[in-house]
Amino acid sequence: MRETSNAPTSRGAPKKERLVTKYQEATDGVSRNVQILLGTEPLWAIPVTWTRTYASLFMAALGLSATQIGWMASLTLITQMLVAPLGGYAADHLGRKRTLITFDIVSWIIPPLIWMVAQNVWYFAIAAILNGVGMIISPSWNCLLVEDTNPARRPAVFAAFQLIVLGAGIFSPISGWIVDGKGVIMGTRIIYGITALSIGIMTISRALTITETSIGVAIADEMQGATIKDALSSYWAALMHGFRDHTLSMLFLLTMINFAYATIWNTYSALYMTHSKGLNLSPGLVAFWPTFSSFFIVLTLTLLVPRVRLEKLPHWLLLSSTLLCTGVLVFMLIPPNSYGLLVVPAVLIAMGTALVNPVRDTFIANIVDDRQRAPFMAAINSVSMCVLVPLTPLAGRLFEVNAKAPLIVLMAFLILGVLAANSLRRAQIASRDAS
Repeated sequence: MRETSNAPTSRGAPKKERLVTKYQEATDGVSRNVQILLGTEPLWAIPVTWTRTYASLFMAALGLSATQIGWMASLTLITQMLVAPLGGYAADHLGRKRTLITFDIVSWIIPPLIWMVAQNVWYFAIAAILNGVGMIISPSWNCLLVEDTNPARRPAVFAAFQLIVLGAGIFSPISGWIVDGKGVIMGTRIIYGITALSIGIMTISRALTITETSIGVAIADEMQGATIKDALSSYWAALMHGFRDHTLSMLFLLTMINFAYATIWNTYSALYMTHSKGLNLSPGLVAFWPTFSSFFIVLTLTLLVPRVRLEKLPHWLLLSSTLLCTGVLVFMLIPPNSYGLLVVPAVLIAMGTALVNPVRDTFIANIVDDRQRAPFMAAINSVSMCVLVPLTPLAGRLFEVNAKAPLIVLMAFLILGVLAANSLRRAQIASRDAS
């Protein structure tokens, strides 16, 4: 009897050992903080994907015009621009962990609660400002992802992060089901309530488990007695260094273009899809776009990103920028009610989006000194915001004239991104030839 009862255990042991070995291989050289952050990120990514799908439709249903909707996005951008220079100071002075937890509460738990009960434009304005304060988190988040992690594993870390964030669209049919059943207004209110609860659970779990990075502890000790003026001096030095260096200036530009793409696409793509002079889709069908895209995002991140090598980063940036640009162009050219043709831009945009972020972030992480990373990321963010603040209300005004106009503006940015990526590739080739 004992031998019989022990047989399944002995057969199961090798399988368990193989799983443990695979986990150890996957996490080798990756800090515990990264494992916790990525493990809890779906609690943010899934509901935020839902809110971004229906935010514009929700505001329109409550009576906001396209221009007002654009101004709400601009309010967020203006706030981000004002607080971005403080992101490096907060990361170095308060510490990466404390900054993350504090501003997750301010910017990602309180705003969904305001949106949930919104009645007019002022609710959206207050929530937009609070949400924009979250830009302070960006340097801390990037530091937590790369510090105490082997540089060779950073592409995999950024790819895993993108896999979670962009792959969250697989669950978008749930939001479509909620909106179809409850209507745009009540359904979106329910989604915002779920978002606040989910991010609240994520924030509590992170507060109890993640620790300050070794570099963060060292810098925080050095920052004792430092003033905001000192931090702004570091920020300004990082900004000037970025402008003088060709590689960093091109990465500045590509980051700004990524902000432009995310802002315009998230604000106006759903409106365009449902507009009578756009694609003329029903609101419920809009949720299937991120779902379909997510499958190809997952495939790209699992099959292509592992092939990325540090010495080929400019080539991959050019490929991803070209895919994204081509996808948006095809999306613009599709006639109304052509559901089947949407497959083509969905695949191209998904592949471009999945590649561009981990490749660019790895590029930045590996060429910027550890102690300069926080002020440099703050500089990138603030420059991007300065350029984008007037863009979204302008795009909204253009949308009222022509539903396709914001996409045309977006195309101009994406073409510039292709040129910037190609410039990095040519500079690398020239450097190799010279050596």
